[in-house]
Amino acid sequence: MAAVAGLLLLALPAHPREQSDAPDMEVLGFSPDGRYFAWEQYGYDIASDALGSVIFVVDRETNRQAEGFPFGVLPEERDGQYPAEVGGFDVEPDDLAAPDGLPDIDRLRRLVRQQAASRLAALEIGTPGRRLAGVPLTQRSPLDKKDTPLVFVLQSTLPSAIPDQQLSFTLEAKPDAEPADCANTPPPMREKAIEFDVIATQAYPEVKDVGRAATSYALPMQAETCHAGLWISDVIDPPGEAAGKVAVLFLAATWSSAIDAASWHGLFIPLPAATLR
Repeated sequence: MAAVAGLLLLALPAHPREQSDAPDMEVLGFSPDGRYFAWEQYGYDIASDALGSVIFVVDRETNRQAEGFPFGVLPEERDGQYPAEVGGFDVEPDDLAAPDGLPDIDRLRRLVRQQAASRLAALEIGTPGRRLAGVPLTQRSPLDKKDTPLVFVLQSTLPSAIPDQQLSFTLEAKPDAEPADCANTPPPMREKAIEFDVIATQAYPEVKDVGRAATSYALPMQAETCHAGLWISDVIDPPGEAAGKVAVLFLAATWSSAIDAASWHGLFIPLPAATLR
């Protein structure tokens, strides 16, 4: 951590800081059996000095990070250091210095990938899944708002006058309520409960709901921040025997009295039990 901190202290203020632009995300893939799902969050925001390149790998069996992950540099404060090196990542200050004196995000990403390569290989990360639904963060229309529930099916069918014989699934993220007067009474570091609710609906011979499943997720919240919304960007059907679960990637936005922040999160959610493939 001292290496990154040594470089950034020359350019960044010492107080806690958050990113005003959303970080980018790249899906790295699954293990062949669909148990492990990996993605990278990365970006550098010159307005808020938020720097990060970090690889996450979630385990389908626990919905927690696999051993050794996250790995890289997180754009948040941990143990009094900002940004935070995690997972054993190590870098020298000169490795991140660009000619203009700003951190070189492309170089940082390469270093993170290089040092994480053996861990990703051990989990056989790289098999693609099949994207079912989601809205990229860069898309502004026709989505009305970022918390609009997503409706998807598992198999591709052409639209026609004949009702679709397969079930449709409605996915909605439901965060719990924020602390009272969050804006004026900054809360401490905490976890925010989010329920991912899936409803299975048949269209034939009559339209009706036939199953429901809910998954709880504990969203880490930094101190003095308030929840600002969720954006589900990807719903992915994993390879292999995924035990009736799909992978979900979402962006969680927060705001404080200073600068807005955002971070990517992922988990596996089960489809209603009566509809498992």
